[in-house]
Amino acid sequence: MTVLLRYHDNNFTRYTAGDTEPNQDTIMSNPLLENHRLPPFSAIKAEHVEPAIDHALSTARNKIDTILSTLSEPTWDTLVQPMEDMDALIDSVWSPVSHMNSVVNSEELRQAYNACLPKLSEFSTELGQNEMLYQAYKAIAEGAEYQKLDTAQKKVIDNAVRDFRLSGVELDQQQRDEFKKLSQQMTERTAKFEENLLDATHAWRKLIT
Repeated sequence: MTVLLRYHDNNFTRYTAGDTEPNQDTIMSNPLLENHRLPPFSAIKAEHVEPAIDHALSTARNKIDTILSTLSEPTWDTLVQPMEDMDALIDSVWSPVSHMNSVVNSEELRQAYNACLPKLSEFSTELGQNEMLYQAYKAIAEGAEYQKLDTAQKKVIDNAVRDFRLSGVELDQQQRDEFKKLSQQMTERTAKFEENLLDATHAWRKLIT
């Protein structure tokens, strides 16, 4: 059964192929978007990677808009939990790809992996520089509800506020653009370093006589 991402009642869930959203063949048959307890590594091919990431990021952007447009009072249940669920779903798509790129690397998979890195970097920076989200998280951190949360929940919120600042949310627009450019460059160079390391590891031989 093919199951895709959907947002409903402040939660991200997955929906079946019989539902109306979306019906593209490349999405409906994509193992990265199916509901499995464990990743279906044997079914995942390079051609599945970019469509799955495109779909996951598009879904995430739409749901962030939905959260913010309907958010009357930011709380754990109305803001933080839906954002955590969204992050977990993106991770459920990308983590198998990242793992496979490390252990069963091929030219096709590498190309698909590298095609997605700038998209993920752009989304991460876009999310980290979203001032409305930042202010909503700050409102929770500085509000009365914060004291009612458990230690783990407080840590999630504290880390989120920290990460917004580290992503340049308090910078002016010119500095934000420069931060985004540098983040993209770092992503590209990190990926190239990892490729070189992987290739060198695979190429190493020791002859024992």
